[in-house]
Amino acid sequence: MNSVVKMTPDGAGDLKLEPCSVVPPEAVIDGNPQEQGAVISESKDGNFVVGIWESTPYAEAFDAYPGDEFCQVLSGKVTLTDQDGNASTYVAGESYFVPKGFKGTFRVVETMRKYYALYMG
Repeated sequence: MNSVVKMTPDGAGDLKLEPCSVVPPEAVIDGNPQEQGAVISESKDGNFVVGIWESTPYAEAFDAYPGDEFCQVLSGKVTLTDQDGNASTYVAGESYFVPKGFKGTFRVVETMRKYYALYMG
């Protein structure tokens, strides 16, 4: 992709959200996530991905988050709680950053849609 991509709350460019499964079933601790998303751009080595993702309410545990991820919440609500019990909730219009190695939980409180930029290097 060699052109600028307009990103709106409904998608990016000509991409439409499609069913996907990025949440590892073994990490789910509550709920049954129904996911959809679209990849906007991905590096040739697969280590950097930009996309849009949405899920219904659920919770998952992280023993060590696999990469560095920046997220912009487009709709809904999510709460991240670190291993020490410190919880932060994010809603539409807010952003958060999850560092590689993060330990804690990720709980979609209300169906959430987000843009993300994930670096797995």
